[in-house]
Amino acid sequence: MTPLDAVNMYIAANLLLPLAAGGIAALRFVSGRLQNPIAYRRQLQLAYVLTAAVLLLPCATALQARAELLPRNAQIWSAASMRDSTPILQGNHRIAISAASLEVSAPLSVVRSVAAGLFLAGAAAVAILLLIEAARIRRIVSDAQTIARRRRVRVLASPAVRVPFSFWLPTLHFIVLPADLVLRPADLRMAIRHEAQHHRQFDTRLAYAYQLLRVLFFWNPAVHWLHRSIADLQEFACDEALVAHRRVSAHAYCSCLLRVAESAMRQQRTSICASMLGTAPPGVLKSRIEALLVRPTSGNARWPAVAVLGTVVFAAMVGTTAAFPATIHDRRISPEQAQAMLAVARRGSDFPFAANERVIEQLNRLLSTPDGRAFVRRGLERMKQHEPLIADAIARYGLPAELRAVPLVESGYRNLPPGENPRHGAGLWMFIEPTARRFGLTVDAGIDERMDVALETDAAMRMFAALNEQFGDWTLALLAYNAGERRVQEAVRATASRDVWHILAQGYENDPDYVARVMAVLLIMKNPASLE
Repeated sequence: MTPLDAVNMYIAANLLLPLAAGGIAALRFVSGRLQNPIAYRRQLQLAYVLTAAVLLLPCATALQARAELLPRNAQIWSAASMRDSTPILQGNHRIAISAASLEVSAPLSVVRSVAAGLFLAGAAAVAILLLIEAARIRRIVSDAQTIARRRRVRVLASPAVRVPFSFWLPTLHFIVLPADLVLRPADLRMAIRHEAQHHRQFDTRLAYAYQLLRVLFFWNPAVHWLHRSIADLQEFACDEALVAHRRVSAHAYCSCLLRVAESAMRQQRTSICASMLGTAPPGVLKSRIEALLVRPTSGNARWPAVAVLGTVVFAAMVGTTAAFPATIHDRRISPEQAQAMLAVARRGSDFPFAANERVIEQLNRLLSTPDGRAFVRRGLERMKQHEPLIADAIARYGLPAELRAVPLVESGYRNLPPGENPRHGAGLWMFIEPTARRFGLTVDAGIDERMDVALETDAAMRMFAALNEQFGDWTLALLAYNAGERRVQEAVRATASRDVWHILAQGYENDPDYVARVMAVLLIMKNPASLE
């Protein structure tokens, strides 16, 4: 699990939250239009299942490798261009976000800082409010009197509260009642039963989980709507359970609710406790009374309807997770990835591949920049036209097939005409004029045989065969192909080394990082999935 995996899971969860909230809203809407509404405990159970799916589906998808149904909307690049002069490994990284035909690019460090700042600000805002509420509850509990104690349940009476509420701490269940409720024994019993039911339904424990969701997803409006909706359903389910199973008179219970609501006008509510009135606006109290007196629920009769609607919403959530398994794609090549590519390249080949820091730098230029990937893709596509001819020449001279990477680095597999500067090469293999004549190609005002792919390829094979015979090492042969035999001979004498990477570190090269780029192209050719 990488940090980017966690970010992608977080983004997926944000996409699923509106679906879960919408599913719960649809269920409540359908239930509200029925003569006998769906049992609220069933609605609450479905709400819990959908909430769990918001968190678990992204995790399950992250653990499974599967094909992407839709392109990723954000790419992390090592640089804006492969021609960026800044060393890529020094962190000049960018993130590009695309939507339809619009693409916005920004430095990754800036985006990371802004995102982290917003997340921390939202989390801090919720955390501060919760700490203030917790401090207020602590003061209430410290000043309250214990009126009942049974196993792990504590029933307290406090003159500072007007509405009964309950909360849970590890190993203890608290019920806090208004002190004046002691003078009304019937209301007292109902209040205790109501708050005890919240404990039985695990509402007081789950309150912490939903507050944590608010902390994590503060900027997503769906999480706040989901929190309020769950609180409403908990109250409806609690009312339903008391009246249906606890032999409480519906009329007496509703009268108790109205008296509590009248007292509640003078008390500030909290969101980390289960309150007899919940956290909802007064309109919900009217709906609760109607649910008990006018339109009682249908018990288990409509459970299939809940299952069908839940299945539809869950399927939509699964489809969304499958379509967006990873919104952000990190195109950067890490040392570990480079080593994995190297291991694949070495299978069945004795060519001296490498994946050192220089090669990783070039891998990132070619794979981790938009124009770098485009350059390699186009080059490999053009290679198909010339591959049979080159493969035949390589086999005829008994040379390694890895030499196919050289034209991609030299010309991008384009048969380039000569430029105005005679020191610049031409053709597929980019021979300069002296080298071309040395290997038997005619280059004059009337004809330039470098433009004949077959002739220049044959000359390139003879040149590589000669260089390998001279130096006995393919990496030195590659360096000599670009910098010249004399330069390599001088480097070997001056450095007393035949290690091409040590020689390059001393500055003996023509085109900067030529050998490293050939190695990078070879690793890409041996790992075609890296271009997907």
